[in-house]
Amino acid sequence: MIAEFVLVVSVTAPIEHFKYIGHFTSCNKAQIYVELNIPDAKSTRCLLEDYIYLPEDLKKRTINIHNNCKIERTCNGKR
Repeated sequence: MIAEFVLVVSVTAPIEHFKYIGHFTSCNKAQIYVELNIPDAKSTRCLLEDYIYLPEDLKKRTINIHNNCKIERTCNGKR
């Protein structure tokens, strides 16, 4: 699977500053990650990498969400 969707999140109000979270295989999986790990998110954006600017020195962080994460609230055995 190719992680081609980029998730950025803002936890401040007003919503001005977004922080790079990582690359995901789909926006649905990115949203699951937000629900499990960033409950104070004010706003999220899931963007297709081909249509946005990313700095060349950005270290790509690919985040894999397994199907059971949402149900059990665990990923890779971690709570």
